Amino acid sequence: MHNNVYKTKYPRQAMIKEADNLRKNILKIIQKNANPISTQDISTELQKPWHSIQTRCLRLQIENKITGFRVGRINLWQAK
Repeated sequence: MHNNVYKTKYPRQAMIKEADNLRKNILKIIQKNANPISTQDISTELQKPWHSIQTRCLRLQIENKITGFRVGRINLWQAK
């Protein structure tokens, strides 16, 4: 078996730094908007996949940084 089969493209620390940058960018976008903003709008602005933004927003909600709620089928987020 080859040794490089399980190597990832990015080292672990680079992935953590990228996730932290995404988290900070999401917080900036939510804080600059006076009105609640949807997951889709955030993902469009950051040009990242919807599910990645949704996961990060849920984590921020657990950390008590943002408030989230649903209107119909849309998830909305706002700063606390």
